Amino acid sequence: MKQKIIIGAMSVLAIASLTACSAGGGSTSTGSSDPVTIAMISPLTGSLSSLGIDATAAAKQVVDQVNSSGGVDGRQINLVVKDDTSDVTQSVALFNQEAADPSVSLILSSVSAAASAASGSSAESAEIPMLSIGPVSAYVGGSNKYAFGVAASTAVVSQTLADFYKSTRVKKLAIAYLSQSSEMQPAANATATDAQAAGVDVVLQEGFDATATDFTPLITHVKASGADALQIWGPGAAPAILAKQMASQGIQILGTGAQASQQFITPVGAAAEGIELSANTAMAGSDIPAGDFKTLVDNFASTWATTHNGAYPPQFAFDAGTSIQLAAAAIDKAGSTDRAAITDALSNLSVLTLNSRFNYTPTNHSGLDSSAVVVVEIKNGQFAATPYSIAQMATNVPK
Repeated sequence: MKQKIIIGAMSVLAIASLTACSAGGGSTSTGSSDPVTIAMISPLTGSLSSLGIDATAAAKQVVDQVNSSGGVDGRQINLVVKDDTSDVTQSVALFNQEAADPSVSLILSSVSAAASAASGSSAESAEIPMLSIGPVSAYVGGSNKYAFGVAASTAVVSQTLADFYKSTRVKKLAIAYLSQSSEMQPAANATATDAQAAGVDVVLQEGFDATATDFTPLITHVKASGADALQIWGPGAAPAILAKQMASQGIQILGTGAQASQQFITPVGAAAEGIELSANTAMAGSDIPAGDFKTLVDNFASTWATTHNGAYPPQFAFDAGTSIQLAAAAIDKAGSTDRAAITDALSNLSVLTLNSRFNYTPTNHSGLDSSAVVVVEIKNGQFAATPYSIAQMATNVPK
C-alpha cells in the first residue's frame, strides 16, 4: 500500500531539524521576496545520463516540496539546470558560467565524481558555495572552504566494505575500478588498505575502460587471482556489462552506490540476483527502523514512485534530493542569499536529510559517519538490506 503524502512534509521536517540542531541557528530574513537561485550541473545526455536524469528529477521534486511549503527564508527556490553532456571539461565550463552570474547563490556540482573534483578550484576562485553530488575525497577535510560533500566519503564507504568482507568471510578480494575517473583509483586503494587491515588478501587491482564491452581479459585475471569476490568501483554502463559477463564464474560481485539503481539491474538481468553493494542508508528502504529518518525516506520514496512507475528511488536521487535539503537549510540559517553567509552557514550545520544526519564543521566538509552507509543485496530485482546492515541499523541508524 502506498503511503499518503502531504506535499512539503519532508522539507518542513528537514528544516525544522536544522532549527533544533544547528549551532547558532535561526533566520534573520532580509525581507526580500526575490527567488533564491541555485544552479545544478548535471549529465542529462552522454554516458552518465541515466544518473543525471534521476538526480535532476529528485532535485526538482524537493524544490517543489520546499516551494509549496512557503520556500526558504520566505523565498521561492529557482533551480537552474545545465547539461554537461557527461563531459568533465564541459561541466567545469558550465560551473564557471553559473558562478559568474551574481544571481546564483549556490551550485550543485555533477553526479560525476571526476567532474565534481575538477570544479573545486572554480568554486574557490568564484568564492561560491558548492555542494558536490559526486563524491570527492579531497573535499572531506575542509581544505576547500567552498566545497561540501553530499555522498558519504570514500573513507566511510571503504571501512564499511571492509567490515562487511570480514563479516561474510571474504578471504581473497579483487578490485576493478574505472580508469578514466580521477576518484575511482584512490577509492580502490582505500578499499584495498581497509580490506587488508581487516584480514582480507587483496589479490588484484585493475582498471577498466568506460567504453569497454568485452571484459574477457579482466575476468581472466580475476579468475587467475583466486579471488572469491570482486569489488567494482565506477559509474556508468561498463560495470553492468562486467557484472553480466562475470555471471556463473563462482565469484561474488560487489558494487557501490553507483550501481544502486534499476539502471544497473535492468541491463544485468537475472545475473544481478545476489549482487551486494554499499549504498546510502536510504537504499535499505523498508528495513530502516522507525523514526524521523525513515519518515523522510518513506515520504520522498512514495512521492518519487508516483512519477516513476512505482519504482524505488536510486542512490543518485537521494544524493540530489539531499543537496537541495542542505542548500535550503543553509540558506535558512544564513537568512540571506549572500554566498559568504551561506558558506559560513554550511560550515556549521547539523541537519537530518535523506542521506543521514550531516554535521558539517570548518574542518569536516563530509559531515557523515558510519550510519550513512549500508550494504544492500539485489533480491528479485529490488534492493534489500543484508543481514549485516539490518544488525548495523538496530544500533546505528541516522537520527
